[in-house]
Amino acid sequence: MPQVNATLLLVDDDAMNRDALARRLTRSGYTVLTAESGVTALRMIRENRIDAVLLDVMMPGLSGLETLRQLRQVRSVADLPVIMVTAKDESDDVVEALDLGANDYVTKPIDFAVALARIRAHVSTRRADPLTGLPNRALFMDRLERLLASGRPATAGFAVLFLDIDRFKLVNDSLGHVAGDELLVEIAKRLESSLRASDTVARFEGSHTLARMGGDEFTVLLDGIGDSDRALSIAERLRAAVAQPFQLQGREVISSVSVGLVVSDDRYRRAEDMVRDADTAMYRAKELGKARCEVFDTSMFTAAEERLGLEQDLRRALERHELEVYYQPIVSLSEARLTGFEALLRWNHPERGLVLPATFIPIAEDTGLIVPIGTWVLHEACRQLRSWDQEFPAAGDLVVNVNLSARQCTHPDLLQEVRRILDDTGVAPSRLKLEITEGVVLEHSEVVGHVLRELRALGVQLGLDDFGMGYSALSYLQNFPFQTIKIDRAFVSGMESGSNTEIIRAIVALACRWT
Repeated sequence: MPQVNATLLLVDDDAMNRDALARRLTRSGYTVLTAESGVTALRMIRENRIDAVLLDVMMPGLSGLETLRQLRQVRSVADLPVIMVTAKDESDDVVEALDLGANDYVTKPIDFAVALARIRAHVSTRRADPLTGLPNRALFMDRLERLLASGRPATAGFAVLFLDIDRFKLVNDSLGHVAGDELLVEIAKRLESSLRASDTVARFEGSHTLARMGGDEFTVLLDGIGDSDRALSIAERLRAAVAQPFQLQGREVISSVSVGLVVSDDRYRRAEDMVRDADTAMYRAKELGKARCEVFDTSMFTAAEERLGLEQDLRRALERHELEVYYQPIVSLSEARLTGFEALLRWNHPERGLVLPATFIPIAEDTGLIVPIGTWVLHEACRQLRSWDQEFPAAGDLVVNVNLSARQCTHPDLLQEVRRILDDTGVAPSRLKLEITEGVVLEHSEVVGHVLRELRALGVQLGLDDFGMGYSALSYLQNFPFQTIKIDRAFVSGMESGSNTEIIRAIVALACRWT
């Protein structure tokens, strides 16, 4: 019988009943401990990792009900399931046990199949995440709530780490969800093995309080942590462990995590607040470049509140006509003439004034608002180009450049939307140039490659923006159907001093060959 990796405690003063049930549960894959009294049971629960308790109601000395009463003073219903064992005619005891916090009950003589099913149900619910086997969010939050309610001084100290896998969606998109699940399992193992007893990590019955909160998010509860420096050193160790290569389906995959941490403070009263602040610090780590650790401070909360306010305003910006498209002229130096315009999005906020894209575009990307906003920009740019055609017939060969975001490039309706907008505005496909940044191509190469080929077949022009910063950028010129490239400003800005001149010449030569 396979091991189910769960430990049960049988509490019964009758040695024959206790031993017979223990043997059957052991054959079913459980690790089974036994206790002949309530006093012994309470001690064993303190000293061992226990996943569920089967507790006989009728025992001499400390009764099963009194044992349950004392147990629930230190261990919650979610933290440790207790199944009471009672005679069929003891309904009053069942009612009292449930009132005291029993999770379930079985009656004597025990129907083993029924008892086994109930044990499995409670262990699986309590144990948690079905993919990784780690404690789930509910169990983690329950443990944290108990630490916060313990009344210990802040100097006793504990900390919460919040970890999020960087670019996890890329693994799912490129290798599939099976590989994504495999990566989650391997990262869970890597994190668990990297936690040490010397970290004085808080424990769920003896195991580390590493939990999967859902998706690609994990948390760690560190007890006995006096300051943020020690918590940060542990966080860095976990981050470094995940940075080592993984083998997924015969391929080497490099992953990383961004980590936020918060140390207990007198201001924290609720587990949700502490986890929220650790999450906020994690997002700060992502904003600063990912694959790093950040300690929460109150300025982050202020920034998070401001970001939330901007997000709420941005959701209404389209319907309130606060968004505008500015048009930057594109001039051919060799022909000394205007060849087109680049559409640049701006937000005229009623209170903040002009908000630049660097501030609101990341918010639009994170929330998915970039898709409807990007569609609006595309339609507005084509409408404006058609309007100029009517006003200036001689300038009928101008091209309008519109930037596409990562979300737009991977959206299944992009091709249909582009075709619809061109039909609605009457703009020829060849007069629309869609620009994609090198970073988008790098992260979504397979998906984006298909989309670009479909757009090119439609007759739309394509441009590669911010060229030169990716480690495999040169291959894009050969493998993707771009007509133009824009060299990243990091190279162009150094031309005055002559430091990047040769690099620029090389890029231009390659572009002339492949575009």
